[in-house]
Amino acid sequence: MFKCSECKRVYNDRVDYCDCGNNIFEEIQAPPENQPAPESEKPAFPEHAARPILPVNLLSIIVFSACCIFSLCFVLFAGPKNKIQETPPTTKQKAVVREIPAIDKIWDDTPAYFVQPNASGGWESYQAGLINLLLSKFELAKFEGGGTCDVEFVLDKHGNIKKKKLYQNSANKPLLAAAKKMISSVRSYNPPPLDYDGHTITLEFYDDNDTYKLRVKK
Repeated sequence: MFKCSECKRVYNDRVDYCDCGNNIFEEIQAPPENQPAPESEKPAFPEHAARPILPVNLLSIIVFSACCIFSLCFVLFAGPKNKIQETPPTTKQKAVVREIPAIDKIWDDTPAYFVQPNASGGWESYQAGLINLLLSKFELAKFEGGGTCDVEFVLDKHGNIKKKKLYQNSANKPLLAAAKKMISSVRSYNPPPLDYDGHTITLEFYDDNDTYKLRVKK
């Protein structure tokens, strides 16, 4: 038999550790079968009696219980939560209807070109301005001799000069070259007045005190 050196518990067989945690035992002689064991050699805790919880075992139980509680709390509160797939509410897009303004509000009746308000007297002033524009582009280096020539063209409703022609009435080459350059350099003028019907306009150069001028040829 073996007796624990700390709590004096008696074991019939040698064990590694006593219930109190001690591992040092004293070997004792077993008493005869009919003779009861001395009080000091009786087992500290009878087999049929409840054994008290020792401090070492109590600490182990507390630590184990705390670990269990912590694990349970982690699973319940901190564990991964099943994500519930939420179906976003379907929102129907409303068609945007833009109000279209009435045609009278966006229609512009302004003419594309300016029309002279005075149709009867507008053509004379218009014609004088056109002749001044042409003469501003006429450059004759030197007046030599006489001679004359005619220029011919028509106007569209925007004042663009179309169908240009040059007619030679003399052999004055410097005059012809200057007249050709003049009519080529002028492309358009102001829109003509209402009394212009699209007829061909013919202007002639004439000599006035050794200076060439333009006039409407009749």
